[in-house]
Amino acid sequence: MSLHDKIDGPVLITGAITGCAAGFAWLVRRVLTNQRQIELLQSEISHRDRLRHEDREAVKEVRDDVKALRKDIADMIARDR
Repeated sequence: MSLHDKIDGPVLITGAITGCAAGFAWLVRRVLTNQRQIELLQSEISHRDRLRHEDREAVKEVRDDVKALRKDIADMIARDR
């Protein structure tokens, strides 16, 4: 009995179908995993944008407070002279 006799048509067809199904499953899993990673990255970017906006507002408030303090100090110095 030769190797050709041992491997007949249905075994080859079953192997080919199994290989295609495994390749398709791998591809789908890979695409879905990448989609999840993209969604996580987009979520992280939007979160950082919100934090950056809040930080900029806080820095603006501090700058405004420093300007007000400088003006108050300048006014106090002007009154004492």
